[in-house]
Amino acid sequence: MQSSLTQSVETISATPEPRRLSERVATLQQVLPLALLALVMFYQVTRQLIFPARDHPAMFAVEFLAFGIGAPAALWVTLSWIGQEIRARETAQDQADTRTRMLLEMQHRIKNNLQTVADLLSLELARTKSPDAAQSLRDSVTRIKTIAAAHELLTADQVGATDIVALAERVSENARLAQAHPGQTIQIRVSGEPVRLQSKAATAFALVINELVSNTLEHGFANVAKGEIEIGIAADDARSNAERRAYVIVQDSGVGLRDGFDAQRDAGLGLRIVRTLIEKDLRGVFSLTNGALPDLPTLGARAEFSFPLT
Repeated sequence: MQSSLTQSVETISATPEPRRLSERVATLQQVLPLALLALVMFYQVTRQLIFPARDHPAMFAVEFLAFGIGAPAALWVTLSWIGQEIRARETAQDQADTRTRMLLEMQHRIKNNLQTVADLLSLELARTKSPDAAQSLRDSVTRIKTIAAAHELLTADQVGATDIVALAERVSENARLAQAHPGQTIQIRVSGEPVRLQSKAATAFALVINELVSNTLEHGFANVAKGEIEIGIAADDARSNAERRAYVIVQDSGVGLRDGFDAQRDAGLGLRIVRTLIEKDLRGVFSLTNGALPDLPTLGARAEFSFPLT
């Protein structure tokens, strides 16, 4: 088995790489003009031998210069220009591929480093005796893992951009696992059309979803055995001439906001982080009210925000 595997690897390694298009054009550049010259010479000499009286010698010279010298030269120049254009494009593609590999490696390393930091904080969390310190550490671990999840999707997905529907699913599940109480059953549903964001905006979006879901689990379901959270994502039609915007709703079936709650005055650290990320990083607008969705008839908190897709 081992020798068979080794032979397979050696066979794959020994298999020559396919020749690039520029190399094929360079070969044609060397071969075709000479072949055309030889063909014209053969034709002209043969014709003069078979039909010596049909053409004047001057006509033979003109034809030879035009078709025997001019045509191969024109063909060589044309293939030379084509080869230069192809080589330039292949060089640009090679540079783009190199940048892509570097970005993927960078995203992967950032994710691993963030995961290491989260693990270290988790060790501190296991040792702390203060409930307030434990909650702060738990929130920090969740936020760091949220950023790591964004970088992980950026690594696995198209470099520099990721689908925020998949990102919302990953982040909300991480928040549920970190914040839900033992014996508590919380269902989270994420729906919507694929919307792609660049790295910075995707990271900000992930942190917003994490804070909103964590805030819901901490306050909306503090003394609730079962609950539901629905995250809906939509975007304007891509064919619209106006600036495209993404629209996000995070609705829960919890106890809702207390009477007289003011999002500006009474917001805690999590909601302040949410507002800052939406308004500064995403350049969007945010609102938090009580309201119900058709699928979630129980009155609960309803967070809405929208931002431009640039």
